[in-house]
Amino acid sequence: MVQERNNFKLGTVEMLVLSLLSQKDLYGYEISLLLKDLSAGSFVVPEGSLYPILYKLEDKKHITSHSVQIGKRRVRKYYHIEGTGIERLNQLLSEYRLIADSIELILAANLLDEKGD
Repeated sequence: MVQERNNFKLGTVEMLVLSLLSQKDLYGYEISLLLKDLSAGSFVVPEGSLYPILYKLEDKKHITSHSVQIGKRRVRKYYHIEGTGIERLNQLLSEYRLIADSIELILAANLLDEKGD
């Protein structure tokens, strides 16, 4: 059951990352923390799963990155959503809402009443 839940969550990470980045530029670990904190701890995305998604979004030009010097030896890579990323986010949100609404319709259906049982 946990594996299925993790697969479902990972399928939505792209949408959630783009949503967070539509609000402000963030660095990878910050994205991971926000996903966990905003979901009250139920949506944990390890950095090892997050960074490949960030790289994919960057390859597709949905996001860009820039480095910021933090202290003398640390560099932090911030991600920024681009216009194509906003378009992709809107597409993913439309698909998500359609699927969520369809699931709700199915769950709300009372087949026993329709069958006369």
